[in-house]
Amino acid sequence: MFNSLNKSLAFLSALLLAGTVSISHAGGFNVNVDIGVPAPAPPPPVYAPAPPPPAYVPPPPVMLPATPPQFVYVPELGYYVAIGTPYDIAYIGRDYYINSNGYWYRTSYYGGPLVRVERRMWPPLLVRHDLRDFRRFRDVEFKRYDRDREHYRGQLHRPEVRKEERRDERKGERFEGERR
Repeated sequence: MFNSLNKSLAFLSALLLAGTVSISHAGGFNVNVDIGVPAPAPPPPVYAPAPPPPAYVPPPPVMLPATPPQFVYVPELGYYVAIGTPYDIAYIGRDYYINSNGYWYRTSYYGGPLVRVERRMWPPLLVRHDLRDFRRFRDVEFKRYDRDREHYRGQLHRPEVRKEERRDERKGERFEGERR
């Protein structure tokens, strides 16, 4: 038995030696020998837990100036826009639309409670142009207005303080007068 094993090993080594010699001459001879040793199993997959969803961070509150800004009518847009404010504010119909941090908010009167408006609820005039057009047309109209305010031929709008607020102020004054 030992003798037959030696013969087999000698035959295999001769075959390998012949293969290496022929590789140098032929340039493409391969010899594969399977001696029955199992290949190691691949490592099991590692499952990492999914990252937690990002925490909801509400947008910062919109802080409008206490004094209502001047609005100019922009014919290209079809509505009034505020000038001299840090926000993009539109006056469409009877509502004010304020853009802050990529969101549009609506209120019925300037300084009133703001309600976030989803895109599907925007008025058609607001949907018609994107924010870049809004700002570009506003700036062009503002330059016309600013060149000669006394002779500006465009339409202007300045929001009024809501009448209910005025009544509340009067009630406060009346109560103070009665206390004295």
